[in-house]
Amino acid sequence: MQNFIRLRGKQSCVYYKIVIVGTGGNGSHFIRNLCQITRTFKDTEKYKNNLVDITIVDADRVEAKNLNNQIFASDDIGDFKVEALAERYGEHYGLHIKNATEYVKEEAMLYKLFKVDEVNQDDYQVIPILVAMVDNNKSRQLFHRFFYSENVEDLIYLDAGIDGIVHFEKDRLSPEQKIERELSGFSGQIVLGLKWGGKVILPPITEVFPSILQDTRTAFPGESCGELVLNNPQRVMTNQYAAQLATGYINNLYQNQWIFTNSITFNAQFIGARPTFLTNEQVQRFKEVVEKRELETITNKGVI
Repeated sequence: MQNFIRLRGKQSCVYYKIVIVGTGGNGSHFIRNLCQITRTFKDTEKYKNNLVDITIVDADRVEAKNLNNQIFASDDIGDFKVEALAERYGEHYGLHIKNATEYVKEEAMLYKLFKVDEVNQDDYQVIPILVAMVDNNKSRQLFHRFFYSENVEDLIYLDAGIDGIVHFEKDRLSPEQKIERELSGFSGQIVLGLKWGGKVILPPITEVFPSILQDTRTAFPGESCGELVLNNPQRVMTNQYAAQLATGYINNLYQNQWIFTNSITFNAQFIGARPTFLTNEQVQRFKEVVEKRELETITNKGVI
């Protein structure tokens, strides 16, 4: 049987606390997908008592150039992306989508976004999910610190990244360079990091691709990179593919709180994806954390 982790605890219901950072090519498609499956999920009798809390975060405004590969309309130009998406898809699917028109640059903001105080955690198991739809390693470095913070006990950190089209700084290209450009911009990866009971069960993207932490030339959105900024456009098919695969992770969490894979690499041109399934060691590590938590709960209630 395929290895898997199931996050479901002893509580009767689940509260999904989902924070999505980034509303560009990957993010806008993902948010639309997420709203649709959330509506379907909430309308299913089996899951009607579960709660879903969605917040989307980004300070970008819609520009005309975004209309090609992002889900925006011409009348959105000039509006904050998060507000346009929250209004359109929240209204269409009957969901209350929270939004914050800021860039996430500090851990303090992440703690604020993940604050949970409106549910009884004896009745609801809280599953916090950070969805990173960003295109810079500075943000990923921040998310890495948040993920590994001793103040964060439980967290799913889901990251979607894609390659841009290869950029050459000259007008006339060789035949080989033209082919390289035409074959580029189709690849990407989805990585799910899991921290549970204060223990890292599945490594986040910064451990799967450690070069992210070594990137000193990166900058937060809205900060100038000077000559580092290159024209690396994204392909809409790649954005859609990344969003669909990331949505699959959320769908599994909605249905049975299941996690089957730590990561997926894909190529939208070849229409293929390769998952990295959970190892026996990862599943065993999770079981040990759950058993320890259950024992601590029993002890704290004075049963033993």
